[in-house]
Amino acid sequence: MKKTAIAVAVAAVLAAPVALADVTISGGLQAELRSVGGDGNSVRKGLYATDAGEYGLENGGNYGFLKFTASEDLGDGMKAMAVYNMNIHVGDGGTNATNATAGLGAREAFVGLSGGFGTVLAGTLSSPYKSSTVGWDPMLATSMQARGNAGMSTLHNGYVGNALAYANSFGGVKVVAAVVLDEGAKDSNAASTETNGKHATSFSVNAPVGPVEVAVAYINASKHSEIVTAATDNIAATKVGVKWVSGDITVAGQYEMLDKGFSATTNDSAAIMYVTGSYKMGNNTISAAYGKADKKLVDNVNDATYMMVALNHALSKTTNAFVGYRSSEMSVAGTKDKETTVSAGLRVAF
Repeated sequence: MKKTAIAVAVAAVLAAPVALADVTISGGLQAELRSVGGDGNSVRKGLYATDAGEYGLENGGNYGFLKFTASEDLGDGMKAMAVYNMNIHVGDGGTNATNATAGLGAREAFVGLSGGFGTVLAGTLSSPYKSSTVGWDPMLATSMQARGNAGMSTLHNGYVGNALAYANSFGGVKVVAAVVLDEGAKDSNAASTETNGKHATSFSVNAPVGPVEVAVAYINASKHSEIVTAATDNIAATKVGVKWVSGDITVAGQYEMLDKGFSATTNDSAAIMYVTGSYKMGNNTISAAYGKADKKLVDNVNDATYMMVALNHALSKTTNAFVGYRSSEMSVAGTKDKETTVSAGLRVAF
């Protein structure tokens, strides 16, 4: 991360003098060589050059980003901030129709104020449900990650727009709450002169309890016209998680309880269990994880199982290489699918 001259260059061409915020640029790129195998209609076997990946999706849940962060000291302990974070990756999209789109795309984009009252943000953000534990995955944003591969729910993917969020810490307990405004047409009627107004809500609490960190999170997007579809309009979920760190050993797990809205055909609720462990030996870290979904994970998908094992080698503070294996197995509309991935990659942050 380094100071950029962009703010100075922009100011130089403005007729009126302006007060400059402190602006930084950070980013990272990742490349994986990924061999995909398995059986089923959702599996496309072969060799891929990619940045991360999810079940049947090249470059899904990828790492690459370019982030602009601005901050300004307003005095009296208050700061203003602005963040624009772009999704980038080294893949070209290829010819596979299930590939993620190549090139630039927005991730986070928000402004905010922080001070003794906490932090208030407005814009496009990660939901508290997602951010509370998604970073516990030691292979997050690689082809071995749990999200998108039957180890975590899809609520750990993507960002939510039109969001207002508040965060604060109380004696080591971090609390985050957010409201996502529903600006879609009322009752999904394009001719409506009113917004739907079924705003989504989410909150999380991460607290130290003795030697462990405990996380509790909730999200409710029932009937939010821009987050859920008419077929699955009652999406809500609760999760609890525990993370334990002792020296070179890290163990974490979470349990998600998904509401009936995740399955339009059977109206079943579902649960997803995820556990992971890592052991660090110098610059090398060995990780393993397992996930299991009971009943319906999403509509027409059930009996999902995820497992992975990986080795991460830190070449420096900003560069690391990794190799790993993942297996994701599920029943899709009554047909058993299994995707296996062997990946080797290099990640460089700047």
